[in-house]
Amino acid sequence: MNENTGSGTGTGTGGNGGGTTTSTRGRAEEMKDHLRAAKDAASDAVRSTTQQARTWTQSQYSNLQDRVEAEPYKAAAWALGVGFVAGVLITALARSGRR
Repeated sequence: MNENTGSGTGTGTGGNGGGTTTSTRGRAEEMKDHLRAAKDAASDAVRSTTQQARTWTQSQYSNLQDRVEAEPYKAAAWALGVGFVAGVLITALARSGRR
């Protein structure tokens, strides 16, 4: 015997469960609110992290300026060394690209 025969009082379209559309809309609104709150929290986190990065970068730049002003010859030697190494690397890459 089939025990799944019912009187049609379920929450489907044939029964008297007309509240499903309302509860679905309510859940959709809850999800929208939840997503808005998550978006706001993510935006705040990004703003905070950006501000921290900006502050750190400014302090590092200021520190670098102070070191260059304190030892200009050493800073010039480092700049020449870095430039020389970069030139050697670029030249080597350009020559290997022609082959």
